Amino acid sequence: MSDSIFPLLVTIQDGAAAAALMTAKGFSKSREQGTLWISHPETGRILPWKGEPRFLSLEEKDSCYEAVLPAGSSPLALEMTRSGVDVEKHEAVELDSRADNGAFLQNLTTTIQQRHRDMPEGSYTTHLFTKGLDKIKKKTGEEAVELLLAQDKKDILYESADLIYHLLVLLEASGLTFFDVLAELEKRDS
Repeated sequence: MSDSIFPLLVTIQDGAAAAALMTAKGFSKSREQGTLWISHPETGRILPWKGEPRFLSLEEKDSCYEAVLPAGSSPLALEMTRSGVDVEKHEAVELDSRADNGAFLQNLTTTIQQRHRDMPEGSYTTHLFTKGLDKIKKKTGEEAVELLLAQDKKDILYESADLIYHLLVLLEASGLTFFDVLAELEKRDS
C-alpha cells in the first residue's frame, strides 16, 4: 500500500552523517528487523540499508525519521548501479500498457535470472537471493496477505504487482519459471 515518503536523517556514531528516504512501511519493517529499510529514490521500493547494520535508535518525528547507526557503518544508503534500478522499474509497469504481455513477462523473468546469476550490489532482487529460499517464500506470503488486505483498486494493483514480482523470484530460486506455471495451467485446461 502506498504511503508518503519522508527524509531519514542518519547519524553514525563516528561522526559521519547521511540522509535517505523512508516510508511508514519502511519504518515498520526496520523496527521489525532491527535494520534500516529505506525507499529507493527513483522507484520508491523499500530496500535494506547497505550492509544492513543494526541501528542503535530509530524515531519517527513530525516530518522525518531519525536514526543512529554504530560507528563504521557505511554513510552511503544506496549505491545505485544501473543494473540495481532496472528490475524495480519493471515492477511498476502495468501489464496492460504493453502490446505483448508475454514478452514483458519474459523480459522480467530474464532480468530476475540475470540478477540471480550476477548478484549486482544495490539490487533488491539480489538482497532476496542472498537471504535464501525461506526468506523469499516468507516475503511472497507477506505480499499475498497485503493483497488480501488491499482496500481499493490502486492498492490491489500495486500489491498484485508486488506479489507477481516476488512469485517470479520464488520460482527462479526454486529452479522454475512463470512459463512452467503456464504449462501446468494449460495441462489443467481440459
